[in-house]
Amino acid sequence: LSAEQQRLTDRYYRQFVRFGAKLTGEQRAQMAQLTAREAELMTKFSQNLLADTAAWTLTLTENDLAGLPDSLKSAAAQAAKDRGMEGKYLITLQRPSVEPFLSYSARRDLREQAWRAWIARGDNGNQHDNKAIIAELVKLRADRAKLLGFEHHSAFVMNDSMAGSSQAAMQLMEQVWAPALQRAK
Repeated sequence: LSAEQQRLTDRYYRQFVRFGAKLTGEQRAQMAQLTAREAELMTKFSQNLLADTAAWTLTLTENDLAGLPDSLKSAAAQAAKDRGMEGKYLITLQRPSVEPFLSYSARRDLREQAWRAWIARGDNGNQHDNKAIIAELVKLRADRAKLLGFEHHSAFVMNDSMAGSSQAAMQLMEQVWAPALQRAK
């Protein structure tokens, strides 16, 4: 095989192994259960994020629009009108609404409200809370990693990355941390 063909063959082989090709019958059944449950949980996680995203709005008045571009003002006015709030402006957690609002609004207090709502999606202690889902996903991923012969999930993930290991990734992060922090300050 040429170097390119060998590389491609190695990549495909590694992917098959990572998906359980070398597992025995009972291990394959366990892998199938882990994979199915992870898919189920990821779907629920996404649905929870979408529900929290759809549920939150920030109602603005004309006095709250300082710094916003005209395109966002008109979109916010249309969003309010669509919800029967003629004469108001509505910011949602949908990216086309919240991201420009966070970038351009002159109102720090309102930007903070929107930002806090954005980062708290799926973490509000309501029916859309993802904390239990995250805990179960962490356990499932650890179980999968062990089943495939890895010490933990990060070893599984990093094994197929440029860094090669979680230790190498951590070393790189530690190398750039101090200069990056200094630059940020």
